[in-house]
Amino acid sequence: MRLLDFIQKRRSQIRRALQPAPAEVEEAFLKDRHIKALLHKEIAAAQQAGDGPWPSVKKANMEAAQAFKPILEAMQQLAQELAGHKHITLTMHDNEIALVLGHERRIRASRDAWHRDFSVEDTIYCPDLGASFERTYVLRAPDDVTTFIIRACAEFLARHP
Repeated sequence: MRLLDFIQKRRSQIRRALQPAPAEVEEAFLKDRHIKALLHKEIAAAQQAGDGPWPSVKKANMEAAQAFKPILEAMQQLAQELAGHKHITLTMHDNEIALVLGHERRIRASRDAWHRDFSVEDTIYCPDLGASFERTYVLRAPDDVTTFIIRACAEFLARHP
């Protein structure tokens, strides 16, 4: 086989490999372009509409933080009472607190935006079983959340003075 014949054969193989894209591929490209155009159209509409019928995320988070404020104040007092206890860690944020009691119990209380109730997640680790158990409670009043957390601290301190 001569070199020229080899080159021509190779070019024809490449041309066959580069056939025009099937209709499905062309359709997918059109859909991508259509989705991009639709996305930009919806972004423009959302910018013109402002907040619309839904409250803004910032406003909802501010309302949640305001409703959570009594719990934060109580937890600040509790943190002062528990200061110096090395097995208890209390972390506070605007609308969430996390309490770690030793190595076996974690409690997270929060109020998310657009929710009326408070959520308390209680996780207990059992080293004997090598497993953890989690329960989530929905509490309606800030005092209920505060009482729940104080009881958990009291139970821990009764076992670990």
